[in-house]
Amino acid sequence: MSNPRVWVITGTSSGLGLALALHVLSHGDKVIATVRSLSRFPDSLKDLGAKPLIVDFSHSDEQIISAAHEALQIYGYVDVLVNNAANGVIGPVEELKLSDIRSQFQTNLFGVIAFTQPFVAHFRTRRTGHILNVSSIGSSVTAPGWAAYCGSKAALDSFTHALHQELKLFGVRVLSIMPGYFSTAFFSNHRRDNSSEPAIDTSSRQSKIYTDPVTQGYDTTNALPRGAAERGLIGDPEKFGQRIYEVVTGTGMAEGLVARPGVDGKWEGEWEWNIVPLGTDCVNLLKSRLEHINENVAAFEAISKSTEVEQEQLKYYPLGERSG
Repeated sequence: MSNPRVWVITGTSSGLGLALALHVLSHGDKVIATVRSLSRFPDSLKDLGAKPLIVDFSHSDEQIISAAHEALQIYGYVDVLVNNAANGVIGPVEELKLSDIRSQFQTNLFGVIAFTQPFVAHFRTRRTGHILNVSSIGSSVTAPGWAAYCGSKAALDSFTHALHQELKLFGVRVLSIMPGYFSTAFFSNHRRDNSSEPAIDTSSRQSKIYTDPVTQGYDTTNALPRGAAERGLIGDPEKFGQRIYEVVTGTGMAEGLVARPGVDGKWEGEWEWNIVPLGTDCVNLLKSRLEHINENVAAFEAISKSTEVEQEQLKYYPLGERSG
């Protein structure tokens, strides 16, 4: 490779974003690492030459878009965008303020979209590039107390899949990265909202009304990590970084799994493979979810098919809408 790849990775102050950035730098690529303030920029990234970029997805669209353009100017080009930054608004729907929910979607969805748009134009023009949106198993398998978070991630997944369809003819890969439970500070350091208030004391339950640990999300920030430990299924952030690097570069365990743009707009390989589950727990839960969907489709299939326009009436719907 004549030039090192340039990665923009959001949310690199800790956790999965930091682990990925460190792995990418160890392979000689360049990293533009976003943090919400310079005080949160890790020394480990600074020592390896990563460039800090201040981005806060709770800020205005104009500020977020300006930061994206700034990232594109640092090296003059970008090869990989990893939208990893996110937070979790936790609590039963009944007890959440609408402002909390809107804030959740702003950080996990609208901020991501605003930051991504300038990169879309950049990658389309260059006819190459990678956009990786870090979702969650929660986008498909939801948990009580996590409606706002899971809803925002489900919306991000839909956005990712549509963007994948739009950009495939330009040689741009758009992937949904779906981690299960990984050992990070996400649960212990979560905030119930995006304010500057201290994090919630996770030793106490999350709800004043709902108290059942199984069906109502009681003490969820303790229960979920504890359950992962009991099952022995905990993801390693360093391995996360390694696997993501391989998925982008088509090396290691991802060799042969990466589609490449070929001639005449045709792809070589399975470009449809744009969902990357990570973690045994994620795989198990996704399989269970697919079984649940299939059971529901079978149960309601007769009702579903009974809603079609009668065949003799189709002449009145030449464009799909009744015209006579």
